[in-house]
Amino acid sequence: MKKTRDLERTRKEILDAAFMEVFSRGFQGVSIDDIVKKTTLTKGAFYHIFPTKLDLGYALVDDVIKPMIIERWINPLNEYENPLEGILKQLKTLIGKAPAEELKLGCPLNNLVQEMAPVDEGFHERLQMALNLWISEMDKQLKRAQKEGFIKKDVNTRQVAHFVVMAHEGFYGMLKGLNDKRAFDALYDSLRSYFQGIQEQ
Repeated sequence: MKKTRDLERTRKEILDAAFMEVFSRGFQGVSIDDIVKKTTLTKGAFYHIFPTKLDLGYALVDDVIKPMIIERWINPLNEYENPLEGILKQLKTLIGKAPAEELKLGCPLNNLVQEMAPVDEGFHERLQMALNLWISEMDKQLKRAQKEGFIKKDVNTRQVAHFVVMAHEGFYGMLKGLNDKRAFDALYDSLRSYFQGIQEQ
């Protein structure tokens, strides 16, 4: 049992260090040595947990980014009677009020999609699954909003969920590329107007 706990702690330490390195420098821009230096571990311990760098990258998507999506963008919506209000609130909190130096790094998921999905099938499949998870969980929230009378009955909530997730990623991409937080207001107002169009009056 203790050995299992030790392995879990080692794995978490590596993933935590790797996430920040990859987030700030890109997957291809970081070496295993770079990551090991950010831990208390040896290179041997690293390879015991992750035989290859790709194994580490896949674990970052499955074990760090996917739970982060649920924690940041889905679970908070449960606190709102109308999930549309929650979506806008989270958007303003996590992107609109984020420090400029953080926005310059972009979105961890979006970054990996741009960098790794075109060049590695393993990444492509896992990143697609992460996006699909986000869309599916967003769709559940929107169906709840529709059931409670906040969204028009003829609205396809799956399409709205897809649009909302892509809008989030577009927000990050534009703000990262432009390095201008003022662009957020125009993007945010456009999404809010879209929500007004699909809501029951």
